[in-house]
Amino acid sequence: MTGGRIAALGTAAGAVGTLGLGAFVARRLLFPTPYTATATVRHATETETEFVATRDTRLPGTYRLTRDGVGLGVHEVTGTRDGTLRRRTDSAPAAGEWGWDALLYDDLADVPGDEPADAPGHEPADVAGGDPTDAPGHEPATAGTHVVHVHGQSLGPRQVLRGIPVWRALGATSEVVDTTDLPLRSLDPGAVDRIVAAVRAARRHGATRVVLQGWSAGALACSVAASRVEVDGLVGIAPLLSVSSALRGAVSGAHLPAFVGTVAARIATTGVLSRLAGAAAPVQTTAWQASATPTLLVHSAADALVAEADVAAQTARPGTRAVAFRTAPHTLEWNEDPERWEGAVRDFAATL
Repeated sequence: MTGGRIAALGTAAGAVGTLGLGAFVARRLLFPTPYTATATVRHATETETEFVATRDTRLPGTYRLTRDGVGLGVHEVTGTRDGTLRRRTDSAPAAGEWGWDALLYDDLADVPGDEPADAPGHEPADVAGGDPTDAPGHEPATAGTHVVHVHGQSLGPRQVLRGIPVWRALGATSEVVDTTDLPLRSLDPGAVDRIVAAVRAARRHGATRVVLQGWSAGALACSVAASRVEVDGLVGIAPLLSVSSALRGAVSGAHLPAFVGTVAARIATTGVLSRLAGAAAPVQTTAWQASATPTLLVHSAADALVAEADVAAQTARPGTRAVAFRTAPHTLEWNEDPERWEGAVRDFAATL
């Protein structure tokens, strides 16, 4: 075999390998496996627990331990020593392995606060899904402010529940749009249709202000919806501002060559190639849409999927403000500092 043929084969093999890596990265963004974590309890008192130190147990802020139907709150780190750390806890967990939960609430019944009583006929925190039309069953009767919450790609409706109590305390009604049955979840065109339908239904039933609050890919879907229907405010939590930028960040975080991110973006957004990532159709919702809607972006410097340059580009536009957290992985800004997170939302709500 000639040297030229060997070189050609090597080039072809490299191209196939790059395509395979790109498809893998694209699939991880489009169809991510929900992240699960555990924590090992060494010793506990009624107010403090000693854990084996891990990436998760070292994260500052508020979390929850779960095991056998029991859940208890975990709070700030109070000390570290020899591969362990101590944190303030609500009670004393038994020694051994526990689930480490960042989402805190299992369903709407667990969320603190109540929906306003002046919304006759409103099912509190309705979960909208299925047919994205203004059909019966998707009819929240509201007054005042109504907030439409949209989750991202991996965690489903539980992801947004941490963001509901602050709005309940402000007297707003809430509605959760569930996109888990759609082929591309919150990156699916049908997600935007459902958000638009929720806004129109809220207006029809008396809402004077409608706010969209989206997490990750759900925030991107909200931005597209806000370009199609008038809303009074938009809150993006760890907002996916650009699919291409997020894929480049994911590749960088995995210490892969930068060009793999470019290939992954092409695969995710191109018709035939999208099938390599397991998607029957390419992603059409690819970039944040500019609008005149007052916007709050909540993000973290430690989030590889949300580039600081992308946030800066958005905040340069009139009506957009940003609040940055320091240590939170993707979508865990609330957990890093719940008081600051909710304060940012309250301050934003006061401007609407």
